[in-house]
Amino acid sequence: MKLTRITEVGVAVPDLEKATRLFVERLGARPGEIVTVKRYGMRYRMCRVGNVDFELMEPLSDDSVIASFLRSRGPGLHHVAFAVDDLGAVLDILAAKGSKLIDREPRSLHGGRYAFVHPSSFEGVMLELIEYPEGAVLPGSPGGSPSSKLENQED
Repeated sequence: MKLTRITEVGVAVPDLEKATRLFVERLGARPGEIVTVKRYGMRYRMCRVGNVDFELMEPLSDDSVIASFLRSRGPGLHHVAFAVDDLGAVLDILAAKGSKLIDREPRSLHGGRYAFVHPSSFEGVMLELIEYPEGAVLPGSPGGSPSSKLENQED
């Protein structure tokens, strides 16, 4: 099993603009563009701090996944994302070791694949595993910019 590196830290926020200001003013983050993900009822902005992107996620409706998270847990850490070379193999190994998978089958998006591991498997921290498409520029790589995890997700 090979986890290449942490590429992003997801943070659920009630106000994207306010959260962006905090990350920029206090940490010197470089903000990317705002991306809307209709299927999850959210919008997000990557804010680059060093070699890691913070994915600041704001709900667009009261029935979205992020709104539900904010109601139950409040603002804060939502997930930690790792780049992986072979997502299917990593999921098989984690499942064999007793991890509870939210996505047994990877989801596809813009040439890449991703899946979530339930927070109960890692002391309350949800993991996102991302198999980036070949040639993708990961956070912290030369030429990388804080844009989006797998290109634009306007769907």
